[in-house]
Amino acid sequence: MQLYKRETVGIFIGVLTILSAFLPDPLFLILLSILSFGIGRELSRVLNTLEVSYFVPLVLLLSSFRLELGIFAVLIFGFLIAYLRWSLDILLKSILILTYAGLLPVFLFFVKSHSHWELLKLVFFAYTVDTVSYYSGKFFGKKPLAPRLSPKKTWEGLVGGALAGVLFFLLFDKPVLLAIPFVFIALIGDLFKSFIKRQVGIKDFSHILGEHGGLIDRFDSVLFIGIFWTIVLI
Repeated sequence: MQLYKRETVGIFIGVLTILSAFLPDPLFLILLSILSFGIGRELSRVLNTLEVSYFVPLVLLLSSFRLELGIFAVLIFGFLIAYLRWSLDILLKSILILTYAGLLPVFLFFVKSHSHWELLKLVFFAYTVDTVSYYSGKFFGKKPLAPRLSPKKTWEGLVGGALAGVLFFLLFDKPVLLAIPFVFIALIGDLFKSFIKRQVGIKDFSHILGEHGGLIDRFDSVLFIGIFWTIVLI
């Protein structure tokens, strides 16, 4: 029953991804802003800085015009929030949230603006690697990969995900030599998220996606891959 629920949510996310990729750019940016706010809300909630989440969509929108504007917005909004609460800790947390939830998603918009097919390839590459890694680790995993960060993640799962990534690049005519680096980028995105979860003592950022966890739990790898997809593959 649990597997069914997980697969059902996964299919729903996949269908929604396909539909959103074919939206006109302005509508896609609105949808991405909602996603960005949701990611910022999850992260700011666990870091006890809820007010930061309201600035996240502004960072995204400014970044969509010029990335430099987004970077400037991260620093200014972070400083403003930290000044009002008079806390260096809040400044650092604010910069993290605004960067992660506001700046990183804009690379998905850049890819979509270039080609909706490229956006689909990016997202489904991440989903493929993540899914195959999960089931490879579940059925064959024995050697822990990073037990302090993600106790269930195994080397066998990583190998399965890497093979899936190579096959994906072969099928979709991408440079095969880049497949393994992109798999490791996806892994870094996953471990980055896991580090935050271990530090604050939670299993998932939310339960909005059922057994997939929260928005961050689902889009962690996508956000990191988006940066390098923009630089290298478009």
